[in-house]
Amino acid sequence: MILFEVFKKRGKFLAIFKQCWEVVVDDMPYPEGAEQDSRQKLAYFGMIAYSLVYESAVAAGMSASAAHYLARMQLGKYKLGRDLTSAIEAIFSGSENEEESACAELFLDRVSRVVAEITSGRDDVSAILLELSQAFRLPARLS
Repeated sequence: MILFEVFKKRGKFLAIFKQCWEVVVDDMPYPEGAEQDSRQKLAYFGMIAYSLVYESAVAAGMSASAAHYLARMQLGKYKLGRDLTSAIEAIFSGSENEEESACAELFLDRVSRVVAEITSGRDDVSAILLELSQAFRLPARLS
């Protein structure tokens, strides 16, 4: 059922995702210290990628289940390493850990706003991305 939904709405998802990806990745600020810590930089990139795929899928009309499925599949393509990929997936899977839940909420909230702005024709999302990078705290699972 999820696969049918993904294939049915794939075209709309891809249009939204590509439009948003170009804007977000072109000038994405990283959290302070991430430039010197490659694992933190990869973790942050992975969190952005997961949440951007998820929110683009939701904006395309997919269910939360289909959006999570698509985000997990896409995340695996970024070659972040098995441990880091699994940790990111666990954080977005509804972790009972308060720190992880807060991190997932932070990304989903801010990236949802980014997707809404971009799909509304407003490409300047730098303030939201800066806010996200400044609020990000690396969860223990990702360190």
